[in-house]
Amino acid sequence: MDLFQNRVITKTDWIIIGLSAFVLVIALFGGLLIVGMMSGSIDNVNNKIADAQTKLSETRDIAAKKEGLLNDLQEVRQRIASFEGRLPTEKEVPKLLNQFQRIAENSGVRYRSITAEPIEEKDLFVRIPFKVEIEGAYPQIGEFLRSLEFGDRFIKVDRIDIGPEENSRNEASFTISTYMFVNTDVLSQSGGAQS
Repeated sequence: MDLFQNRVITKTDWIIIGLSAFVLVIALFGGLLIVGMMSGSIDNVNNKIADAQTKLSETRDIAAKKEGLLNDLQEVRQRIASFEGRLPTEKEVPKLLNQFQRIAENSGVRYRSITAEPIEEKDLFVRIPFKVEIEGAYPQIGEFLRSLEFGDRFIKVDRIDIGPEENSRNEASFTISTYMFVNTDVLSQSGGAQS
């Protein structure tokens, strides 16, 4: 270090040293400031990434639920279509009575009477009840009722009353009900349900 031996430090040297130290301090603070700002930006970007990942996860959950709901909706539509296929239209009610007669003959029971009861109109469907009285052996009556309820059409059997057995025969009375969907287009045009 011969360079600094016997050398007198001048005022200019002190200014250069001071300016160099000042620039060094400014550069150091500037660097720290930039690093601090970048650190804040990095934290901000990390927070935004975390928020985006949360939203993506929520969106995936919603999409999965939506897919499940769409599948459920399709299944419900298929069930409704199947159910509508089992309900008679207004024109099919006489055919339905003929079907009741065939079921009675196949089961071995005999009709005593069949009477239409008042039709019950609801918002979306019409209930068409028939009061039925038959005669036959107890197993035949059971077969008749089973055939009605498990046939191609939706039929509800209720208010069953089976009398005592006389000469191996029973008399039974009950109500058979079938249903029709109300055509809402017809309702809106005519102002009432058609029966």
